[in-house]
Amino acid sequence: MRSTTCREQGGNMKKLQVLALVGILVLGLGATAFATGGEEEAAAETQVKFAALLPGSIQDADYNTIGYVALQEAGQAHGAQTAYSEKVAVPDAERVLTEYCVAGFDIIWVHGSQFNGAAAKVGPEYPDVTFIIEVDSEPADKLPNFWYMDRNFYTGFYVLGSLAALTTETGKIGYIGGLELPFTRAEINAIRQAIRDVGSDAVLDYLYIGDFNDPVKTRQAAEGLIANGIDVIISSVNLGNYGLYNAAKDAGEGVYITTKYTDKTDLAPDNFLTSDLFDFKVPLTEILGRFIDGEKGGFLYLDYGDGMARATQFPIRNVSDAVNAQVREIATAVAAGEVNIVRNQQEILD
Repeated sequence: MRSTTCREQGGNMKKLQVLALVGILVLGLGATAFATGGEEEAAAETQVKFAALLPGSIQDADYNTIGYVALQEAGQAHGAQTAYSEKVAVPDAERVLTEYCVAGFDIIWVHGSQFNGAAAKVGPEYPDVTFIIEVDSEPADKLPNFWYMDRNFYTGFYVLGSLAALTTETGKIGYIGGLELPFTRAEINAIRQAIRDVGSDAVLDYLYIGDFNDPVKTRQAAEGLIANGIDVIISSVNLGNYGLYNAAKDAGEGVYITTKYTDKTDLAPDNFLTSDLFDFKVPLTEILGRFIDGEKGGFLYLDYGDGMARATQFPIRNVSDAVNAQVREIATAVAAGEVNIVRNQQEILD
């Protein structure tokens, strides 16, 4: 694990360009200079201090990259001082959270539901610190100093399922996930509903490989699916996608993939269809603003649609204009709330 120092106005940073697929990014890896004396010191004392825990590398061009970028952009929007710790192991989360609390940070975001247990233990001990955690449904009992962000995975996967059903030539669709969790169950169920809703007879085969970040296992899983005639694979892994790209490229044209979080076009251009995009800057900017206005806790649903925290990447690649238009219509209807997508996180339905 590596923790950065704090960043504030007037600080000097060494900046490296991230080779990511989410646009032009900046890595905050250098030391921060702290203001001293007079008005600058007073400003530093009143500046909101905002930190984040990230489970992986900020250079993964995926979940952790977009988390880092969102932290920086939300902090900049509200003039907050930001810091982050990347590659945080779950057993270390309580310690890292406590260190940020002791260091005087006002609001801490744990990017990944695997850290929620640690936040729930540390949070009550520091009632003046606000914690942001990611959940898959609104909890019945909320802690007063917690902001809960519902990531709304299943909505975007309904659109991906529609696309897969309209794209497959073999009538066989695959799904690769890391672990069976509530949100991955909901993703699979939403895909199956979408297949039915577009009137397709396609079947979905799903695999959990036990790790979201294992390219070898992901490649093996993808190769097995392709060998069984599956020609569209919907991915719900992170770094494991690098194995998926290779499996798809080796299979050649006629095998297609979708991903989530960021645009992966350049990694398998002849096989890539689209991505279920996330923009955590949207909810973080809102939460930080409401925190500054005095709301120390609450619940925020990550809405789906253009310009929202969740959106399907258009145009879709490697499909006809007709399929593009049809999926766009479905996505628009979903964003408008015109589609009743069943959210079942308890069990995977046949």
